[in-house]
Amino acid sequence: MQHQPLIVRWSMPATILVLFVLSFAPLHLTKWTNWFAAQINVVIMPVAHPIGLAVDMIIPPPSSMPHASQRERTIANELDRVRTQLLQTRDENRRLTELIDQFSRGEAITPNLEVRQIHRPRMSSLVGEHLLIRTDKIEGLVQGTVVVVDAVQLLGKVSRVDGKTSTVLPITAKSAPPILATVLLNESGSQQVKCLLTPVGDGTLRGEVARSATNDIWQVAVGQEVRLLDNQWPAHAKMLVIGTIERIERNDAQPLRQRIIVRPTVPDLRRVPEVILRLPALDADQNEDTP
Repeated sequence: MQHQPLIVRWSMPATILVLFVLSFAPLHLTKWTNWFAAQINVVIMPVAHPIGLAVDMIIPPPSSMPHASQRERTIANELDRVRTQLLQTRDENRRLTELIDQFSRGEAITPNLEVRQIHRPRMSSLVGEHLLIRTDKIEGLVQGTVVVVDAVQLLGKVSRVDGKTSTVLPITAKSAPPILATVLLNESGSQQVKCLLTPVGDGTLRGEVARSATNDIWQVAVGQEVRLLDNQWPAHAKMLVIGTIERIERNDAQPLRQRIIVRPTVPDLRRVPEVILRLPALDADQNEDTP
């Protein structure tokens, strides 16, 4: 029986071993293999395009309208463009309708006070705990201007006005001051109890309320609404929504006082896409001077 030469028997294993080692080698050690790739491209490139055309003739590429003429495809593309514009218009109409509804609800908070409500977008960047709002030049915009979201949800105050932008400090920011609030014990709001809320730093506020010693019916409970009742804020901000009671904690130090955790109705006040600035109405002289 004739045996194969040693070089023939070991050529394939040796080739596999060399390729395996080269696969882990640094790139600068394998640059010499580019010569082989160039020679292969010289052979393949001239026939690659004709082969591709032949394959497309035998197996046509998939098409959403395989039997449609060029005119039919043009019409279909135009219909798709018009449908996209229609959906965009409907979405814009929905957004404007919601904005008008927010303005109406914002006016209903203080019907006896004239308030200008100006809608502005939030910029993507954050400045520490602050929001950055694109305000441009707005008459009457000053430090301390009240900012809300979703018409009645209190967001915070303008902390700085700087050219075309303003920064807003949310009520849930750790550095925000405490605010005096009132808990609505029933839906009509005829039964209330005051509390001083302090931001926790996790998007909630904490405060203590006194237990009623004379009325066992109206007690604080999870889900009750909490609204602003702080004279340090402008009068038109009174009764804006701070949030709802998320939970009630035990207060072992003062058993007669309950500790409540309040969370705003918006999940994260720092990441709202847009806000509404509540400004006092301009007087007649200012309106005449305004272009």
